[in-house]
Amino acid sequence: MPHPLPAARRLSQALTYPTVSHQDITRMDLPVFSAFEAFLEAEYPLIHHQLTKTVVNGHGLVFHWPGRDRKQPILLTAHYDVVPAGEEGWPYPPFSGHIADDRVYGRGSFDDKGSLIAILEAITALLEEGFVPASDVYLACGFDEEVGGAHGARQIAAHFESQGLMFDYVLDEGGAVADGAMMGIGKPVAVIGVAEKGHTSFQLTFSGEEGHAFTPPETTAVGKMARFISLAEARPAKPRLTDTVKAMLAATAAHRPGIQGFVLSHPGLFEPLIIRTLLKNRQTAAMVRTTLAFTQASGGTAHNVLPKTASCTVNVRILQGDSSEAALARLRGLGIPFESVAILQDEPTKSSDLKSPAMELIKNCIAQVFPDAVITPYLMTGGTDCRHYDRVTRNAYRFLPARVTEQELSLMHGRGEYLSIENLKAMIAFYTLFLRSAATH
Repeated sequence: MPHPLPAARRLSQALTYPTVSHQDITRMDLPVFSAFEAFLEAEYPLIHHQLTKTVVNGHGLVFHWPGRDRKQPILLTAHYDVVPAGEEGWPYPPFSGHIADDRVYGRGSFDDKGSLIAILEAITALLEEGFVPASDVYLACGFDEEVGGAHGARQIAAHFESQGLMFDYVLDEGGAVADGAMMGIGKPVAVIGVAEKGHTSFQLTFSGEEGHAFTPPETTAVGKMARFISLAEARPAKPRLTDTVKAMLAATAAHRPGIQGFVLSHPGLFEPLIIRTLLKNRQTAAMVRTTLAFTQASGGTAHNVLPKTASCTVNVRILQGDSSEAALARLRGLGIPFESVAILQDEPTKSSDLKSPAMELIKNCIAQVFPDAVITPYLMTGGTDCRHYDRVTRNAYRFLPARVTEQELSLMHGRGEYLSIENLKAMIAFYTLFLRSAATH
């Protein structure tokens, strides 16, 4: 029996399309992406009839909603690609879109087809009532966000640039409403991403003597790589507080009791103490330093053969004020030679204005939909398509209007991902309110 909420039914259907993205676009099942786009056209005819649709680089979707005047336009973004999903360990098949227990299960339900469907539902509702925005509204849908956005958002941004478009601001996925316990707050915390760390991956190759293992040299290629990884993990980058993190601390200080609130409201005086506290939690520790994680390693072809080379991949998330080249230089400073190839190289984004009218608008919408939440800016430690739009916007904000539990966070790229019906309703309510409010400013 179909779910009584039409949006839930549409999200369920959207999840049946396995739009899995890969770094190598030739590995992507692009006919499935085309089928998903046809599904959107069939389910949202009013949008496709009244908004102008442009397809960028084959599968990047741009919708233009003309406003009453030529005020500076705004941009909403969402992506419809998903990460791979194994069949085992799921309560229901990952591409079934199964609805049970007031949840829509499936890969991409939370990240990020739920957001896309909610935006389309909101736009449709406004079109049905004859609403016309004051300024132009654009919606950009990327198709490879999960692997960096090189073919989707980056090309869409280039398209906007070629059209001479400059947006007042962009709103993308990102922060959400989470348990405030991590920050020592007894209320939920709504975090708005105002900047992103850089995202770079390098493949590092170490050389050694090849030959038979019965006469090994003092150090092999694999041994060099192992020692290098051990040294790199033992010598992390120096932590520091950025302006974005200081702003987050200031916003939460009023909700912390006694001396804790005083300390957080004076980061200049208590920076060492604050950093020590933030380093105790993996989520907050990532906000105060450039981090690295070794994610892949290979070397050798047989158990008794010395390999000439051994390779590993290191994923580096770069703090504002740092750079990928500086991070690579620190790795070279460990004193173990290697050759490097950049797999992905995105520098940190600029920080957006914390006091802009757009920021105030987003905060007001959050306060209406999530009235119990403490609202704060924060630094995104993950990556979004939003980074590619830096060159065509004055400000970029990242907020997914949903309540997220620790369990839901762990499932986002894991087995059993779902979006609750309650969250889907909240997302539609937020985007409807946001569009109605933003388009009249």
